[in-house]
Amino acid sequence: MSFTRRPGLGRPRQTIRREDRHTVRKARVQSTASSVTIQAQVAPSLRAHVSSRTIRRRLAEGHLGSRRPLRVLPLTSTHGRLRLEWCRALGHWTAVEWNHLKRRIQIQSQQ
Repeated sequence: MSFTRRPGLGRPRQTIRREDRHTVRKARVQSTASSVTIQAQVAPSLRAHVSSRTIRRRLAEGHLGSRRPLRVLPLTSTHGRLRLEWCRALGHWTAVEWNHLKRRIQIQSQQ
């Protein structure tokens, strides 16, 4: 699929190639940033206001697909195994035992 524009067809682009490259470069540097975040960062350097949808199109042209920022970093296999062991060890606890642990943590954090 080619993204070259034939002259005279469709609506003129609001950004030039240089601005498109700048947008893609920003997205590559910040791999977890959403298209709205990238839009806010590149907006001062653009000649015209562009929507986050336009930013997503330019990123797609630069072979950067969906922009779904990570909420948390994925667990490594070791962390996942340790978390599962912890859950299994404490899975049978009652509400009273959890409240006791919560109070201990609060006391330690106040000290």
